[in-house]
Amino acid sequence: MNRHDFRAAFDAASGAGDLEARTLRRLRAAMAQTSEKEQKAMRINRIKKTALLAAAVAAVLAVTVSAAVLWLSPAQVADALQDPALAAAFRSGDAVTCNEVRSAGSCTVTLLGLVSGRELSSLGNDLEQDHTYVVTSLANADGTPLDAETFEPFAWTVTPLVAGYPVRSVNSWTLDGFAQCTVLDGIAYYILDVQNLQMFADRTVYLAVYKGGVPTAETFSMAEDGSISLREGVTGALFTLPLDPAQADPEAAQAFLDGLGMEVPAG
Repeated sequence: MNRHDFRAAFDAASGAGDLEARTLRRLRAAMAQTSEKEQKAMRINRIKKTALLAAAVAAVLAVTVSAAVLWLSPAQVADALQDPALAAAFRSGDAVTCNEVRSAGSCTVTLLGLVSGRELSSLGNDLEQDHTYVVTSLANADGTPLDAETFEPFAWTVTPLVAGYPVRSVNSWTLDGFAQCTVLDGIAYYILDVQNLQMFADRTVYLAVYKGGVPTAETFSMAEDGSISLREGVTGALFTLPLDPAQADPEAAQAFLDGLGMEVPAG
């Protein structure tokens, strides 16, 4: 049978005349069904992707929170440095917990907390006098641990500074400061012991942590209002200590300044 005869026989068959139309309808129906399945699959994939994204965000947050709790508390740092009296002081209601973080070059510096008072430490001198104890930590910003054997703790300086006074006049050296450092689990912890900073609490009292030695005008600048900042190019961080202005003692502060034997502007 040739093509012409085959076509004629096919057309003569019952219902063959609308085969093309019926075939097109079936094709459209099949395509519509396939499209619906694809859309459902796309919706499922979007839901899965959203769930995976949410899980990833939760994982990042969990890691961030976990990293935060890896810091030792000020009391734990005092315990590590075998100062049980100071550890007890940091566990008391008089201690202030801060946990403020600043960037300092390739490192992060954290102000963990502070406490002020008399006879708070098992170590040090002049324990009958009021002291302020400040705990900070230093860590690599990328999370890699500091090497306890090669890390040079006192390449960094930890010192208070007071707004309105030249940095050479009020600092760890003039305040008879004493610092201890220990590296635990790849993080360096410092405890700074200085004369009671509460006497300056009617001013802004800073804590500076920076690479370098004695603070100078080349390291810090002072604005007309007395505020202090790190100069450009200095690796470090500056915090404001949360002191209680009600406990300020201007007379004690003036006596301290008079005892320096240097001219200090009253501003």
